[in-house]
Amino acid sequence: PTIKSFSLPFFPRHTQFFPCTQGIIKLYEEQGKYLHAEHISILLEMISSIATHASEVSSDSSLHMKFHKACSLLEASEPAVVHFENETYQSYLKLLQAVLHGYPFLSEDMDIESRLLDACEKILRTYLKCTGNGPSDEASHGNQTLHCIVPLGAAKQEELSARTPLVLLAMQLLHNLEKNSFRRVLPRFFPLLIDLIRCEHSSGDVQHALYKIFKSSIGPMIEV
Repeated sequence: PTIKSFSLPFFPRHTQFFPCTQGIIKLYEEQGKYLHAEHISILLEMISSIATHASEVSSDSSLHMKFHKACSLLEASEPAVVHFENETYQSYLKLLQAVLHGYPFLSEDMDIESRLLDACEKILRTYLKCTGNGPSDEASHGNQTLHCIVPLGAAKQEELSARTPLVLLAMQLLHNLEKNSFRRVLPRFFPLLIDLIRCEHSSGDVQHALYKIFKSSIGPMIEV
């Protein structure tokens, strides 16, 4: 089955699917109707592993320093490792969505929705860490000490801008959950959404996405 478009947020033009993830997506599109659960599971594990590796590369500060030093000596542009992470997670979410909507019964057996939510949570937490406002915990909620919010530096602002399309995609997926599914996962994601409200963002699109979630998904659950 062809993987349908889900009105994904815009990703920078210079980012392209890497051959491996592109090949996996193409294989599913062309041979999906012949694949069994075991085959689909292998494809998902492959992209998941690539996404995990991309995340590790993106968060490795020592590796970034080596890239910076080498590129400075060579007078070359530094590799866009954040975009590498974006692309792989976009591919992973795209395949999860395709399986979820294309094979409802198979999706339940393979716990596809849970995998999708795990990926969304990781994306939101990574974004929050980039803003300098990591996810809240019980200790921080109980601490009444006020802290100044230090503006992000240029490098962090650039990284935040690069991560924005992916966090918008994760928020869109949460917003599109069925009512009962959203109600079930709200306790898990509500603290993250609250943390997003108090963060500095590079784009007003994040605040708009938050507004949509609170208005159309959370609002109706609040009894007047």
